[in-house]
Amino acid sequence: MASFTFKKTVCFLIFFFNLLILSAQNKTDTVIMTNGEKKVGKVVSVSENAIKFTYQGEALEYELKKSGISKIEFASGRTEIITNTDIPSASASTTTERKGRIAVLPFEFITNDSALNANAMAEQLQNDSYLSIKENTHGLQIQDPVTTNSILARNGIPYTSIKSKSPAEMAMLLGVENIVYGIANVTNKGTSSYGSGVSTYNGKETEKKEGNKEQTKSSGNIYNSNNATTIINYDTKISLNFYNDQGTNLYSESRNSFGTSFDAYHATINYLIKRCPFGSKVKN
Repeated sequence: MASFTFKKTVCFLIFFFNLLILSAQNKTDTVIMTNGEKKVGKVVSVSENAIKFTYQGEALEYELKKSGISKIEFASGRTEIITNTDIPSASASTTTERKGRIAVLPFEFITNDSALNANAMAEQLQNDSYLSIKENTHGLQIQDPVTTNSILARNGIPYTSIKSKSPAEMAMLLGVENIVYGIANVTNKGTSSYGSGVSTYNGKETEKKEGNKEQTKSSGNIYNSNNATTIINYDTKISLNFYNDQGTNLYSESRNSFGTSFDAYHATINYLIKRCPFGSKVKN
């Protein structure tokens, strides 16, 4: 009986250790590239300028240049940051370096129109706001959207996850003192058609004499032409929020665009930015 119990214990231990080995083998490393792409597999080795990497379930080794890698998350739980120091980050950004700098984040774009590309519009509205801040504010050094979006990508933050960081954390990450969040709510309200009709007369004159009187008559054809225009009507609302690197909300305003054309948001963005704390409409 004791022998049987011993054999059961040995079998259980063997099974348990095999399970631990299998579990360890299933753990993976994650390499996050500077463009936000994630590669899951195993980091075989790390050299000065590159790493050797195998994808999960494959044996072929690839060499990845460190210049294209943001960070490595090892299966052990350790994270190694590999980010170029020439781009502002939370670790390199100080209060002095951030002073007077501002960045605009890609907008949150909400619409019922499936024909509109949300990511493209997020960047378009971000760029329009950047240009408006350059033109309609004073005392600011504004960060180019390309730089802002590059930092977000290097840190693995897609547009849909911008709110995963607090405004203070985001400002420090981007290396700015002030940060702008924008929301555009664009509703397709349907179409309207406008038309006009024009009639033209193409004729000739004939003369008849009745007694001593002369009479002039006209005869000919009437031609009709119609021009119709169909437009899509949009209801647009723009919201802007300005935060500083302490997490304080400096400005929060919303405004419905005047008019129903798709590009009506341009004037709305200008209106809101001119009235922000740094805007040209604010009295010092």
